[in-house]
Amino acid sequence: MKFYSIFENPNVLSQDIHIFHREGFSFFALIFPLLFSIFNGLWIVSIYIILYFFILIYLFIFFESLNSIIFIFILFPHIMFSFEARDFQKNSLIKKGWRNIGFVMGRNQLEAEIRFYNLSNQITINKEKE
Repeated sequence: MKFYSIFENPNVLSQDIHIFHREGFSFFALIFPLLFSIFNGLWIVSIYIILYFFILIYLFIFFESLNSIIFIFILFPHIMFSFEARDFQKNSLIKKGWRNIGFVMGRNQLEAEIRFYNLSNQITINKEKE
């Protein structure tokens, strides 16, 4: 089962009422961290990743005896970023004004949406009965 955070759009007139944001590890962020950050609009993170790559290239060229250790400097931050990438996305949504209204789990996003809307309909029906 996958966990999803539900965000509500601050713009009432928009067609996108809710966003279902998946929690956890991002494989795409592990393989392509720079593309992931650019694609998701994480511009400051993209600048840090570019600076990080330049530092790694500098270390690789000028300290050839440390090439086996540089692999650790490449792998460890990639793994850390892939675990935190979805949190960066979530914080970006919150800064844009989206409101976190819930948390739901499902096998995929469609099942999570069905569970959320089914639950929200049951809550509104129960409120109307009272």
